[in-house]
Amino acid sequence: MTSDKRAAGEGRPARMQLPKPARQAARTAWQVALLCAIWLAAEALRSHMGWRIPAGLIGFAALALGLFSRAVPGRWLAQGTHWLLSDMLLFFIPAMLVVVNYGELVRSQGLRIVLVIVLSTACVMVATALAVDAVYRLELRLAQRKRSQQRGAKAAAEVA
Repeated sequence: MTSDKRAAGEGRPARMQLPKPARQAARTAWQVALLCAIWLAAEALRSHMGWRIPAGLIGFAALALGLFSRAVPGRWLAQGTHWLLSDMLLFFIPAMLVVVNYGELVRSQGLRIVLVIVLSTACVMVATALAVDAVYRLELRLAQRKRSQQRGAKAAAEVA
């Protein structure tokens, strides 16, 4: 077989490819399964070590370390996390069951419960905003320091 035929794609067996929506669904399912595996590993570590920290927090810390160290590329989990976040309402169904099962408690203490939820949500949002702002400012300082070091190295190279 000549190299021209090989370059044209002749002589190779045709690979079956799934349609794009099926590939995306499979990739999303694989990424969600990977996130579940991280949680299961964190749960196994938690129970083996006898820790009282929730497995979700341990898994989150491990995943954050993997992402920040670039050991786990973000693209490995992007579609799965997007799907989980877009369907987040499904995770609140148990909370609705509590409201239905404990209607009397909600009627008697509902205003206090709503106040606690609103205030705690506001506190989380403020803390998150402050943390994001601090990290953003740190990244700007690090980028500025890197640029000034590069300018200094370039100036020293020009002098020499």
